[in-house]
Amino acid sequence: MKLFKNGLAYLRAHPQLGMTVILVFVIPVAFIVSSQQFIDAGRDNQENLESEYVGILHDVFASYVRAVDFDIDKIQSEIHYLGKINPDIFRFEVLKADKDGNFTIVASLNENKVGTLLAGDDRKLLVDVLDGVLVKDYPYLYRYAEDGIRYWKAYRYIQDEDGEIYIALTQTSLEAIDILFYNRITVAYYWLIAMLVVVMLLIFRHLKLIDYSYLYRETKKTNEMKDMFTNMIAHELRAPLTAMRGYASMIRQDHSVSDDIKKYAENIEEASGRLVLIVSDLLDVARIQSGKLKIEPKKNDIQRTVTSVLSAMKSVADEKSIELKKEGLNGALVANIDDKRLHQALTNLVSNAVKYTPAGGAITLELSDLQSRVEIRVKDTGMGISADNQKKLFAPFFRVNTTEVDAIVGTGLGMWITKQLVELMKGSIGVESIKGVGTHIVITFPK
Repeated sequence: MKLFKNGLAYLRAHPQLGMTVILVFVIPVAFIVSSQQFIDAGRDNQENLESEYVGILHDVFASYVRAVDFDIDKIQSEIHYLGKINPDIFRFEVLKADKDGNFTIVASLNENKVGTLLAGDDRKLLVDVLDGVLVKDYPYLYRYAEDGIRYWKAYRYIQDEDGEIYIALTQTSLEAIDILFYNRITVAYYWLIAMLVVVMLLIFRHLKLIDYSYLYRETKKTNEMKDMFTNMIAHELRAPLTAMRGYASMIRQDHSVSDDIKKYAENIEEASGRLVLIVSDLLDVARIQSGKLKIEPKKNDIQRTVTSVLSAMKSVADEKSIELKKEGLNGALVANIDDKRLHQALTNLVSNAVKYTPAGGAITLELSDLQSRVEIRVKDTGMGISADNQKKLFAPFFRVNTTEVDAIVGTGLGMWITKQLVELMKGSIGVESIKGVGTHIVITFPK
């Protein structure tokens, strides 16, 4: 009793240990339950596959019997061959029915049975099947068990051109499958026991090392490694993707290649271009999350940045016959911003607007001087955004869930990156939209 009380007191002093001990028991139970479900599902799937296999075997065999015009010698040879390559089939016979309701074995895996009559329970079951569910051109599968071993008995009705009735009969043992599953289950439980022993040893060995500050440092290190890995992968991907685009462009401009090859090169160039954009987004996400994205604010003319973005996006808008224009002030509009990052943010917004605006629409960048701050409003005549989706618009990986949006390629990172860039420049961003009318993305910066 004293030991029990001391144990409870220790657990109260180390609640993390108590949770660990609970998990040590909860996880194995969950593992056992889920494993059993997977095993049952696997067994059912295996049985379904086996039954389909037996059905296909009967269908193919019936086709073969008709193809050889019910030649018994060839049928006998085929039965031996099928029995040899299917060791689980221990009985394979072809029966011929006569007018008296008897069934003579005309070919069999066991040649000693050739010429004998089907009798006893076998004959009774076959008569019941013929009177009941056995249909022409479809095999009938009958499941049963003996001495703890499961079997399948399958029948296939075959009729020749003279109206003579033949029955293909097979018996398949599932013992090998059951042994396989039993062995796998046994091995899984052995591994579970071993895992529990190791976990328990680790818990008691490292109990005094459980430290939240240590875990925090480890988590921080892991995140730094993740960011470094993401940066490395993204950088390594960008170079070959750029090379792919270059080579594809060269092929597309080569007059000596066929139009089909030019089309393939164009597809490669477009696909690699999309991948470059995704890689760029991933790089920006990694830099923003790690705090390594450099922002160099200084006094810049927003008018010049807006004009540059409109010029860069004109060809993309022209492909959909979308009008790009600027409204508002024409003179200099100066704010303390990073020109490069503002260009990136506005490019994201205009690119998004082009994607979600139907052909023939319009996109407007409107500039306003609001005394203490500068406002940039990106207006489109697209599909609009519902009130619920507006709340989640700037979340990472968020995309509006509609059939129209599903057809548009995108990662859902552009708006999140744009928001981070604007906020890093001490600005703010919001959305005003009416479903089916259009959307206004509003950015403001202090002067």
